[in-house]
Amino acid sequence: MGVIEDISFGLFLGVAAALSPGALLALLISETLTGNIKNGILVSISPIVTDVPILFLSLYILKKIEDFTSLVGLISATGGILLFYLGIKNIIGKYSQINTDMHGSFIKGVVINILNPYTYLFWFFIGAPYVSERDIIGSSAFVVSFFVGITGSMIIIAFFVEKIKRFIESKYYNYLLKFIGFLFIIFGVLLVKNSLKYLGF
Repeated sequence: MGVIEDISFGLFLGVAAALSPGALLALLISETLTGNIKNGILVSISPIVTDVPILFLSLYILKKIEDFTSLVGLISATGGILLFYLGIKNIIGKYSQINTDMHGSFIKGVVINILNPYTYLFWFFIGAPYVSERDIIGSSAFVVSFFVGITGSMIIIAFFVEKIKRFIESKYYNYLLKFIGFLFIIFGVLLVKNSLKYLGF
């Protein structure tokens, strides 16, 4: 497999990760709706901050330990609780003014990604094994193209959400945010349920 294949594989996985329904995508839409395109962009780049350390951690773990399930379970449970909080906040909140707390958007994106067990599972079971089998050029091409794919796709989604936001009347705007809140809660339930499996319940 050559560098072109490494780039193609990385881009494919990055775009797929960005478009997959999940907590980070819901957060991207929510932050763009309640703020502006800059809030969405900051959420979009948060995987770069979180995933690089997770990749190195996964590579280390692959060599040092055999049982990763308990850690995944604890991460999943913590992430589920956080999503419950974000969901309830969206459901009971009324957003009549634009929130431009861009620093907050970035921090939320980082925290959501850190507490998302699927981030760890991806790098532990897919990304790290792939990188460990490639040379420095191939592994670098894969990792860089993955981040280009995920951040680029999420930024495009944020621009799309920003464009349609102006056409949303206030009543429907709040309904949409409440719907996203329910999505957060659903993802929270799934993460907590997932954590029970990893923790042996």
